[in-house]
Amino acid sequence: MIRSLRGWASLWIVLAMGAGVLAAWLWMSSTQAWRDHLARAAQAGHDLAATVLLGAPLPEDMRLVSLGRADQPPGTVEAGMRPSARITSLAFRQPGPDGAGQGGGTRLQVQVVSARLQYPVAELGAEPGAYAGMAALSRDLARLCSDPVLFLRAENGPWWRAESTLWSCAAQPRDWRIGALVLAGVALMALVSHAADMAAGFRDLARGLATRRRPGETADLALTGPEELRATITAVNGYLADERARLARRAMVLSGVSHDLGTPATRLRLRAALIEDADLRARFEEDLDRMGAMIEEVLTFTRAEIAAEPAREFCLAALTEAVVDDYRDTGRPVGMTLDAPASMGTAQSVFAFGRPRRVALPGSRRLLFTGRPLALERALSNLIENALKYGRRADISLRADSARVVLEVQDAGRELDPGSLRRLTDPFQRGDNITDAEGTPISGFGMGLSIVATIAAQHGGELEFEQRPHGLCARLVLPRG
Repeated sequence: MIRSLRGWASLWIVLAMGAGVLAAWLWMSSTQAWRDHLARAAQAGHDLAATVLLGAPLPEDMRLVSLGRADQPPGTVEAGMRPSARITSLAFRQPGPDGAGQGGGTRLQVQVVSARLQYPVAELGAEPGAYAGMAALSRDLARLCSDPVLFLRAENGPWWRAESTLWSCAAQPRDWRIGALVLAGVALMALVSHAADMAAGFRDLARGLATRRRPGETADLALTGPEELRATITAVNGYLADERARLARRAMVLSGVSHDLGTPATRLRLRAALIEDADLRARFEEDLDRMGAMIEEVLTFTRAEIAAEPAREFCLAALTEAVVDDYRDTGRPVGMTLDAPASMGTAQSVFAFGRPRRVALPGSRRLLFTGRPLALERALSNLIENALKYGRRADISLRADSARVVLEVQDAGRELDPGSLRRLTDPFQRGDNITDAEGTPISGFGMGLSIVATIAAQHGGELEFEQRPHGLCARLVLPRG
């Protein structure tokens, strides 16, 4: 059984070439067979006219039966057909000795009797002479399947009944041209279908890698497809497993360091309390606080990368309101606007006559979302803290539709250049506005937005920034699918 992509490619190349050669051979052989058949019929018609007009030898595959010198042309009775049969009558004039042919300017009368077909002879009138006209007529008789009976005579001579196997339906060669087209079409569809199936495996791999950043996607990718794709999936699964183990080890090391630093930090605090110089003692305590806060920030960033919290469904509007209420209870300038729609657009369907419909929702303030609530609470808190520290206030706006949720935090801070905005999501990177209006440095380590960007990426979303006239807007965009 073929398992590799190379094997399938080789097989389909051979099969495609074979099908193409066979289809071309069927087409060309059928075309040549019909060309030879019609050429024989045309020559037979030419020789028949020469026999009637000049008494030349009769072709081998043709027979003439004399019907006497009847003034009236024969009809369906002489042809042995029903009165409803179709009769096609025509005449050819062969030029005299001074023209381009022989026959002394004789007129050749022809009558074709068919059980079901009236022959298209309008084009035959343009043929020069009886020989060419009979050749064209015989070619049409051989081309159209009707088993006709042919009567002809020269001027006022006797009527002759001509019989030939070339004009019968059984004499027509088999036409494989439609079969050749069907064979080529089937081969092409099979090749395209299998190629699409192969491509679907790689597309599923890319989709699986993309969805792994969404909540709940932690299992290994399924092994499917050809050997090359399975080897790629195996390598990717191994790489992801190593990354998870590496992050887990880093978190364990940082947790151990944080725990081990607790004891000496406590001793340092006790010893700092014995310092009589109040200013020096305050500086010692401030440095210890910054050290502890920095370790905690790094631990939080590592936990966000690991995403150990399980995903579940919760109300994002309620979570946002709870965070905002906690800040309001302490008198912080934090406001909120909930723009969750009371109705939601649906996809178009044939029953909607091409127009999207809107469906009313039972509760406009209930916004269900599947994700990690503790991580999103930390992300929202970091955005609010940044807005309060650098922009004096935070105005939260939450809106959603069927595809995504957009959480905006607008501050009233100073303008930042685009380069600073792009650097804000890197660890330990801070903007240029790190001092307040009085020039006092604002505390921070540059990890808050890095944590927010990591949490957004784990939910399949992104963190965006927009400089507005009244301050900076941080936008957290999360997909709902």
